[in-house]
Amino acid sequence: MKPALKSLFGVVSLLLVSPLILQTRLLSLVIRTDQPFQMASHLLSLLPGIVGNYLRLAFYRSTLRRCGADVCIEFGTILHQPTVELGDRVYIGCHCSIGECAIDDDVLIGSNVDILSGKHQHSFADVSVPMREQGGRLQKIRIGPDCWLGNSSVVMANVGPGSIVAAGSVVSRDVEPFSIVGGNPAELIRTR
Repeated sequence: MKPALKSLFGVVSLLLVSPLILQTRLLSLVIRTDQPFQMASHLLSLLPGIVGNYLRLAFYRSTLRRCGADVCIEFGTILHQPTVELGDRVYIGCHCSIGECAIDDDVLIGSNVDILSGKHQHSFADVSVPMREQGGRLQKIRIGPDCWLGNSSVVMANVGPGSIVAAGSVVSRDVEPFSIVGGNPAELIRTR
């Protein structure tokens, strides 16, 4: 009974977000940035509870490069690029900001986590030009399978499979597989 209900909710959710999907795709033809996708992501992030979870999932399954089964994206979480990839059974807590990344299967992400698009999003070398006008480059961050990113962590480097990032940590260097890291900058605490 439960799988049938989940399927029914999924179909109804897809029907409800279809106008938003169509609008996002049409605006993307005119506005050649990620802004149409971000607008929809911001709007859907404001819907609370299980209804919001189903509507977000329906939208992201139709617009992301990859969005696996049984993904849960909680209230207040914003995905910034349509090139984000989400594996199966991914949980993303409330009020997260997700940049350019690939999140593998069975990943747990606590609340208030920021996954930045690498460490070079903004250039600042030329002091005669405002930083906001100097551009930068996005790097795709990979979060390996079976990882746990604790509340309020900031991730701007790859996290290897089976690793844990302690709450409040700042990951500025790649994390080896099966590591537990913590601090600012995140350092190895021990291996699993």
